[in-house]
Amino acid sequence: MDVELVEVRDFLARCAPFDQLTVDQLDRIPAQLSQRYHRRGTVILDAGARNDTLHLIRSGAVEVCDPDGALLDARGEGDCFGYSSLASGGPSRYRMVAVADTLLLEMPRDVLDSLLTDHPQLGLFFGERSERIRQDLASARLEAAGGDALGTPVGELLARDAVTTGPDTAIRDAAWLMTERRVSALLVVEAGRVVGIFTDRDLRSKVVAVGGDTGGPVSAIMTPDPVTVDAGTRAFDATLLQIDRGVHHLPVCEDGAPVGMVTSGDLLRLAQTDPVYLAARIARAPDAEGVAHLAARLPALVGEFVRRGTAPQDIGRVVTATADAATRRLISLAEGELGPPPVAYCWVGLGSQARGELGVASDQDNALILDDAAETTPDADRYFAELAGQVCAGLDRSGFPLCPGDVMASTPAWRRTCASWERQVGDWVRAPGADAVLNTQVFLDIRPVHGDTSLFMRVRDEMLARAEGSLRFQAHLARIACEWRPPLGFFRGLVVERRGEYRNTLDLKAGGIAPVVQIARVYALSAGLDEVSTLGRLDAAAGAGVIARADAEDLSEAFRFLRGLTYSHHARQIADDDPQDNHLDPGTLSSADRHRLRAAFRIIAGVQGSLGLKYRVGQM
Repeated sequence: MDVELVEVRDFLARCAPFDQLTVDQLDRIPAQLSQRYHRRGTVILDAGARNDTLHLIRSGAVEVCDPDGALLDARGEGDCFGYSSLASGGPSRYRMVAVADTLLLEMPRDVLDSLLTDHPQLGLFFGERSERIRQDLASARLEAAGGDALGTPVGELLARDAVTTGPDTAIRDAAWLMTERRVSALLVVEAGRVVGIFTDRDLRSKVVAVGGDTGGPVSAIMTPDPVTVDAGTRAFDATLLQIDRGVHHLPVCEDGAPVGMVTSGDLLRLAQTDPVYLAARIARAPDAEGVAHLAARLPALVGEFVRRGTAPQDIGRVVTATADAATRRLISLAEGELGPPPVAYCWVGLGSQARGELGVASDQDNALILDDAAETTPDADRYFAELAGQVCAGLDRSGFPLCPGDVMASTPAWRRTCASWERQVGDWVRAPGADAVLNTQVFLDIRPVHGDTSLFMRVRDEMLARAEGSLRFQAHLARIACEWRPPLGFFRGLVVERRGEYRNTLDLKAGGIAPVVQIARVYALSAGLDEVSTLGRLDAAAGAGVIARADAEDLSEAFRFLRGLTYSHHARQIADDDPQDNHLDPGTLSSADRHRLRAAFRIIAGVQGSLGLKYRVGQM
């Protein structure tokens, strides 16, 4: 062997992971390598560039940086770089810069692939190094964001590339791959798209526990068509999606192709103290007292969100996710005590919980939709009365007070079969008296929280069809929307209470938030839209042409501003250990915010005028 090649072989024998190879195996490598010299300051491989080479530093030093130039790692003599882009087949995620005059040994992709085929232990070494850099990159980005993972795209938090297999892979081979790559789940991919997830749990429960055939295809036991997220999805939204769907693994895709997977554990480790994870902890509470103990942290955490400047709609979603998690856990605990339900059912959230707009002082609104078989099933009424009673009482202890109007599943009137709900909705729409309109507008904001969603969809679809087809009913809803008057005087100045407990304050909910909610509901129902959130309704209604796009956008901005003021007001009350209300002293606002508040109220009043004319509210 040539002296230079012998020196390269001996050098490789001192470098991990090539030091795991025998002398005979090492002898075959040097002739397949090339050398390249880089002066100090040279960008050897830029972020976004293609790479077909594994680089081994024979002398010198290289820094690994993120695309913004933040240092992630320093590599010296004997270290490699470039493996992650080779493994993924995509562009480099990092910038590699020579920080000293550097001599590199370069191994082409085909040579590396051949080595990995014959010596798979080398792939494990490179994979672990790549994963550590990915974790460092995620940590650096979190640190740059002040430790706040909420706005970080999940694609930037991935600690490893997607580990995939095909649907026809034998179960035993998939299990071996999971062991080799040290993962708890595989993405099952066909034609470049995720068609399933195969997990340790699938293997244990569907094969090992029942003595199943490990030679069968993965497709026989995988979870098909999993929910996926785009790489640009915020960690905040991904976590709420995991909580809402009750899933632990989320495939992450770019342009439909899988690039990795995040688990609930990944997100929890990234931001253990973040308020968004309160709901996840509640879902594991051991008993009702544990649920209440954890939920008691919510008011203080809302204050933390306000301090961060989190968007009010995101705060509402977290408060709602907490209520949802508490509800589901309390239902699970009740079922554990009472036994399995005698018939299928769906627990639904109503009002602000359904809209995803709960505040820290919101009382609970909920209902039960039972399968029609409950009418002829012995003890069904007793079972669901007991279950609802336990859940509503548990929510009350958890900081979601009992509804003063008894709009709760613990009340018989709000616990009905599908057929009974359909008849009740029909009666409300046909004869929209004061009580009927009040009950209907609560029930029109409905969302499934737990159970058989087909029951919810049946009732929801019937309700939307009836509401869309009744102009008289819509007119009554419009009248209520116009009765919530913004606190503006004759010259459009702010009007505050002159006496009583709330002297010198104005009611942000009654004067601003409630009318926007009502207006959005009327316009959405008039077009038969099934959107529930207020902002979603306004956007969808504008898309359907039932409200001018400019009016919808102005109302949306007013709604965001008013809710932001409300959460800030609540945060101050929480800090002062005062009870929370919606009565704000405008004198505590800056002149700019007082101007914005007047503008918000004027926008609402203007749209109320248009709505009143459309439905001839003045003639009712």
